[in-house]
Amino acid sequence: MKVVETLKVMGLPEEGDEILNFLKTFRDYTQYIIDQVWNEENIPSVKTLHRRFYYELRSKGFRAHHVKQIYYHARSVVEAVKKSNGSKPVLRKLTARIDKYDYKLDLENQELIVKVLGGREVKIKLVAPKERFIKYKNWNNYELIIKYDGSRFWICIEFRREVEQYNVKSVLAIDVNFDNVTILIKNSRRVVKVRRFSFPLRKALSHRIWIERVQKRYPKRWKYIKGIREAIRKHGRKIRNIINDSCHKIAEEITSIALKHRSLIVVENLKNLRINDKKNSKFSKKLSLWSYRKLLSYIEYECMEKGISLVKVNPRKTSKLCPRCNGKLTSIKGRILRCSKCGFIGDRDVIACFNLISRCGVLGVTLKAPNQMQSQEGMKENQYEGMKTVIKCHKTRTPIRLICSITILIYSYH
Repeated sequence: MKVVETLKVMGLPEEGDEILNFLKTFRDYTQYIIDQVWNEENIPSVKTLHRRFYYELRSKGFRAHHVKQIYYHARSVVEAVKKSNGSKPVLRKLTARIDKYDYKLDLENQELIVKVLGGREVKIKLVAPKERFIKYKNWNNYELIIKYDGSRFWICIEFRREVEQYNVKSVLAIDVNFDNVTILIKNSRRVVKVRRFSFPLRKALSHRIWIERVQKRYPKRWKYIKGIREAIRKHGRKIRNIINDSCHKIAEEITSIALKHRSLIVVENLKNLRINDKKNSKFSKKLSLWSYRKLLSYIEYECMEKGISLVKVNPRKTSKLCPRCNGKLTSIKGRILRCSKCGFIGDRDVIACFNLISRCGVLGVTLKAPNQMQSQEGMKENQYEGMKTVIKCHKTRTPIRLICSITILIYSYH
């Protein structure tokens, strides 16, 4: 499996005018090819463009791979604009894609040497903390993009790495709720770990409520008053930062746990998430801030980077059916559910995880839940401690001692 990442850093060239002249010439000749092929009925192939423009562009000082990148860029722009029935494009931004054969990268010294027009070389100092470069020390670098935004140069370098997936020894199920994320790891013999992560939806919701109050107070003027607009943008950025930071940290920790236990990750496939978002205004507001897809995208990428397999399963009735007998579950107190058929008792989120595991179809992992599960009161013990809970079986009424290492992270809002 191939993982691709892009490192974006600021560049300080020793000869800024040389790089700027190269970017302008690159843009102008890309525009030249666009103008030449725009009125043609069929978009020419790269091979045809090579026959028509190669020697002309080479005479202007471009290297062979510079010419190839100009072909691809011009053709992709024309193809995209014609597909959307747009007018002839006019390129204004100064940007150029450089092939790996036209630059030399030194991550240790944070230096980049780029070959420009006429075979001349320009040294560029990459400005970023050294920790950002250490990660890509053993990666393969490919193409890079040089951009100029009017005041600074930006370098975007593409790195790739091959990752091998490991043999699965357990299954890790993830149940995502509005204000928490619950995971459960199960192997062929027992439940290995249960953990709950808090999701700061209420904190993000408080900023959303502040924005709505301001908009209601100034219904006609808030769009035209600069101070109010800036305050709304500020709270909007806080909402985005809170959600992005939480999704990133949770995804990284979950995948690290999965890697440690050699687990397959199972998640809910919520394709039609927003079908019922008109249930009521309160539910709609929560759903608009619920970043399930963002969290899933972070988890998917972390899985790809660490060689972890991921499976999406149908989430239908995962919190309504008993994981032992498929009987109907009824609520006892809070999030505690009881099966009306076999008397099974368990936490709603953990039951959902068991049902997700039963639907992934992994050989070697038992699908049924244990005879009895940890009670809600037991789950609220001190975190990072093994717990011993004595419960009674509903059929025999004899005490059974369950010893399991369950780590739970509970966040309480004040």
